[in-house]
Amino acid sequence: MTFKDYLQSNKLMESTVRGHLQDMERFKKWCEKRNINYINADYNELLEFIRETRARGVSKSSINIHLNSISKYYDYLTEQGERNNNPAKDLRLKNTGKKVLQHLLTIQELEEIYTSYVNKPQWSFSKGEKSKRSHIRNTVILGLMIYQGVQTQELKKLEKKHLNLLQGNIYIPSSCRSAGRILKLNAKQIIPMQQYLQSASQEQEKLFNCKINLVAWLMTTLRKQNEKIKEAGQIRSSVIINWLRQHNIRQVQYMAGHKHIGSTERYKQEDLQDLQLQLNLFHPLK
Repeated sequence: MTFKDYLQSNKLMESTVRGHLQDMERFKKWCEKRNINYINADYNELLEFIRETRARGVSKSSINIHLNSISKYYDYLTEQGERNNNPAKDLRLKNTGKKVLQHLLTIQELEEIYTSYVNKPQWSFSKGEKSKRSHIRNTVILGLMIYQGVQTQELKKLEKKHLNLLQGNIYIPSSCRSAGRILKLNAKQIIPMQQYLQSASQEQEKLFNCKINLVAWLMTTLRKQNEKIKEAGQIRSSVIINWLRQHNIRQVQYMAGHKHIGSTERYKQEDLQDLQLQLNLFHPLK
């Protein structure tokens, strides 16, 4: 069994598997330059790897991602009988800190973003019917981001059968990182979804059957329309924090697809940090 086979047997996403393999290739090259046998690398050699990587300006969080990949590799070697220990098992940099979001959007601002995009003027569709179809599709995607907090990877997994317009809900499939859940649709989403389904190919099973990164394309357009918009993650974070102001934490955990309550609690802390930031900004103590 190869390392790739081992990772895939743990039901990791293909993108995650690629990330672990790339991290290990970097570590192997680092070891080769220093005449270190990467298979038998010890704790002190890993510390040297950390020191040199930090000296190049790599962030602590990125180093921890590398260490996680190295740890998985040594778990693999241990399982194969090529090692009897894992020196990277509990080796992580502490105090990585969590960046405080400074551009959270209110419910009203999210509504305005959606409404402005839906009401895009007809003359702006430069390629006629093709542009209009793309706009309807992007309207559906934006609605799922703003009203259901759906992530980019989750959008790729959605199929037509997951939509139930009669009951007004959508099923978001589970993944290795998120739990499956059924969420209510906002009334504003129904007509665009009906229009989109009518225009989509009958043979198409995926809800969004497109090779390009639709979210990245959409975010580029939105940033041109509204300077408050920074990235897709900002929208999801804003949605979750707004949910926390309306629902109890267990409800939000389900709605956000968090497998662990700690993931939801971090957003609650983020909300408090953002509040303190605003207090300091507008009401500084003299």
